[in-house]
Amino acid sequence: MYKGTLSDGTMVAVKQLIESNFQGNEEFCNEVKIISKLKHRNLVPLRDVAKGLAYLHYGVKPSIYHRDIKATNILLDADMRARVADFGLAKQSREGQSHLTTRVAGTHGYLAPEYVFYGQLTEKSDVYSFGVVILEIMCGKKALDLSYNGSPRAFLITDWAWSFMKAGKIEEDLDNSLLGDGNSANSNPKAIVERFVLVGILCAHVMVALRPTVLDAVKMLEGDIEVPIIPDRPMPLGYPSFSRDGNTFSISPAVSGPKLNSGDMLR
Repeated sequence: MYKGTLSDGTMVAVKQLIESNFQGNEEFCNEVKIISKLKHRNLVPLRDVAKGLAYLHYGVKPSIYHRDIKATNILLDADMRARVADFGLAKQSREGQSHLTTRVAGTHGYLAPEYVFYGQLTEKSDVYSFGVVILEIMCGKKALDLSYNGSPRAFLITDWAWSFMKAGKIEEDLDNSLLGDGNSANSNPKAIVERFVLVGILCAHVMVALRPTVLDAVKMLEGDIEVPIIPDRPMPLGYPSFSRDGNTFSISPAVSGPKLNSGDMLR
């Protein structure tokens, strides 16, 4: 993805296609098709990611699941306004169906468990990914780190943040640079920063039904409603492993907890 400027001064995002990559071309055509159906005047310059997702989920019919919400698909303009980008993997919902069953696509670390294990996609799958992005920003860590402390077990930010919250040490989750020195104009009240972390943890909850809608997530972030007490988080069965560069990595939960029965994540 490249930043470009048209002859009239309009700023554009330019995606380079690889001639031999048929899948990439197919995804690009899908992206153009999806975007062409969206009429919202602020689709590209949406003021923030959550409101952008709210538009995709509730502002168009049929609703759209982005499927690849992650830090690198959020662009910032000169005024630091967030823009949701890259609709290559987006899917339209089907009327009367609670979810789509589809092949798993997206980026490790951002994918909701029910999508990874069962291929079941809903708007709450995007909410999970959004929660991961919040945690990345607030904690200053990668969503998934395969080289964490030299261990063959990968670091997953959702497990890491959850473990500190359960221990009552949520302040240890925080990126200290967000707090500032308490006196500068860039300082953020600790309570607000911690609220953002809690919203991220709730959005990235293992169980679909316990995640908020993106509309409620917006209200929580803006302080319009309180963040509820976060329910306990069971550990998914068959925690996934995957390979990269010839090495196999397993993702191990940071905290112990009750095992999740098959299908419970979908309830």
